[in-house]
Amino acid sequence: MSEEGQLRVRLVDLPNVAIYPPGAAFGPRDATSWEFVWLLEGRATYHFEAANESGELELAVGQLLLCRPDERDWFEWDTEGRTRHGYFHFTVDSPHKNSSHWPRLRAISDNDLFGPLTRHLLTWSEVGDAPQRDLAASLFLMAFVSGQSNLGDVPPQRAPEPVERAMQWLFTRLEDDASSPISVDALARAAFVSPEHLCRLFKTTTDHSPFEVIRLARLDRAASLLAKTNSSTGEIARMTGFASQSHFSRSFKEAYGTSPRDLRKKLERGEAMPPPRLLRTWHS
Repeated sequence: MSEEGQLRVRLVDLPNVAIYPPGAAFGPRDATSWEFVWLLEGRATYHFEAANESGELELAVGQLLLCRPDERDWFEWDTEGRTRHGYFHFTVDSPHKNSSHWPRLRAISDNDLFGPLTRHLLTWSEVGDAPQRDLAASLFLMAFVSGQSNLGDVPPQRAPEPVERAMQWLFTRLEDDASSPISVDALARAAFVSPEHLCRLFKTTTDHSPFEVIRLARLDRAASLLAKTNSSTGEIARMTGFASQSHFSRSFKEAYGTSPRDLRKKLERGEAMPPPRLLRTWHS
């Protein structure tokens, strides 16, 4: 078996999704673990400085980046719109002499296993046990290093176009003004279908009604504001369209298993941000 076939990975934290506003930056940082990053929306420039190499890479949706430990790196996010990306940090159980030659960047296609694996890791990050997550991450790294990721002629699974249109409209609306009312009728108009048909499509595709999708999207927006702003819980409740702080707190705890206040305390202690309850993996 090749060296790449023997790779064993351990996740440092749970796979997650991060959102940055236009023109934001992340770093510089001194990386202490390996990290995979894949864009779900927007563009970015990745800079790195190593002992014998430095450079920058332009990132777009459809690419998979491998960040290396013991390097200094930083990201400059899209200046014209928000950037949304998935990521996970990991260690490799034993050092490999050829790791310095591993690629930094690969393309993701509709016909490879990276799309299904990223969705699997994000969806089951808090449900599956640690060995299951590590096994999926090990397969991810082995496919990336070897370049053997093609699934053959398996057709890609994508949401129906009305759902794609509805979700893109919803995320844009929440980004512009998350406090305003959003009705199922408005969502259906954005999708160019009837409300009844949209309900059927959403149930089949997401296992949620449109109303529930709107509610979860608001809560995901609220979680992002808790992590990235100093706004109070009451202010965030108003900013994300909840009628009262108590209603917001109850809904948030039902979705995330913790109160808004406790989540902020966990983040301040350095704990990982929990994955969004409505996984935003629809492509623009």
